[in-house]
Amino acid sequence: NFKQVTYDNHQKAIQTSTGKMALSRPGKFRWEVLKPVPQLIIANQSKLWIYDPDLQQVTIRALQQAAGESPALLLSHVDNTLENDYTVTELPQNAGLRWFSLKAKQKDNMFGDVELGFNNANLTEMRLQDNLGHKTTVDFKQISANANLPAHLFTFKTPVGVDVIDETKKR
Repeated sequence: NFKQVTYDNHQKAIQTSTGKMALSRPGKFRWEVLKPVPQLIIANQSKLWIYDPDLQQVTIRALQQAAGESPALLLSHVDNTLENDYTVTELPQNAGLRWFSLKAKQKDNMFGDVELGFNNANLTEMRLQDNLGHKTTVDFKQISANANLPAHLFTFKTPVGVDVIDETKKR
């Protein structure tokens, strides 16, 4: 489970969302926002689906292109991909957590700074700063590591009547 809070460049909270996340390395990821506006993001090694039920729309992207737009996808990739895209340094411990800083190597990355806080081997907090100065914190609760996750969590079946924008097809 996660709680995500986004702050504007004056440190005022502008959006809070809650949901559930699952990942299986390498390359399988599920991010499901339950409140306030439902959204489902699924990645399975080559493609990323972003489903907005309120808009009745799903967007399909190549996973490689989308990694810079969704730092949570970093968690499901292999370490050498992380090191190719980010400079990783360990920060001093804070509040009992072991912290790592990830600085984007590419200027066009949506999130320039990412900090990951671990309690033992479990990620419990993620802090992000985008190119507009907005900060986002994600707190993870009820963590279950090394769980045997069903394959259907990482597949997306387009509901009837939903518009599909497939950015993976050649034009």
